[in-house]
Amino acid sequence: MSRDLTGFQPAGRAPAPPPLDLVQDFVNTEVPVWAIDEMSTPKELGVWLRARGLLADGAAVDAESFVRARALRDLLRDLAFRNSEGARPDDELRAAFASVVDVARLRVGLDERGELRLEPAGDGVGSALAAILARVLAAQAAGTWRRMKACPGAHCGWLFYDASRNASSTWCSMSICGNRSKTAAYRLRRRAS
Repeated sequence: MSRDLTGFQPAGRAPAPPPLDLVQDFVNTEVPVWAIDEMSTPKELGVWLRARGLLADGAAVDAESFVRARALRDLLRDLAFRNSEGARPDDELRAAFASVVDVARLRVGLDERGELRLEPAGDGVGSALAAILARVLAAQAAGTWRRMKACPGAHCGWLFYDASRNASSTWCSMSICGNRSKTAAYRLRRRAS
């Protein structure tokens, strides 16, 4: 099932601010609980990247690039889960990340204000992945990446931006995933007693 979820947020939560909005949209192309994957084929990945100006018209998405893009999506979700839990990446995650992003080349550029920025080098899907990674790096430098979290709800994993004052939000939506989790925990406690 394919459905464009760009900008959609559960329960009306505000989307991530730039530059994280693109990263959020990229990861949220897959919603397991709804059986949605907007990038389930190389063709769909190409359409998604072209619609966001990340891939030139006519550029092909080969099988290896398709696998890398989906792996990056999973790794970014994993990093956002770690933001939710306050956990650091382990050696296994760092190795997986290195193997996926080795084709994503970045170069340092100078913007119109005279400030340095990272920008993709090359072309094709590797360049598109580099553009996504450059946004993550910019958010880390700005201190906003830690607010990008993944919902721990069963089968959810929705990336959301925690705009709360103390960055303490846990769920993509308290009324959806939070309520389901609390209800399940309550039922478990009742059965145990």
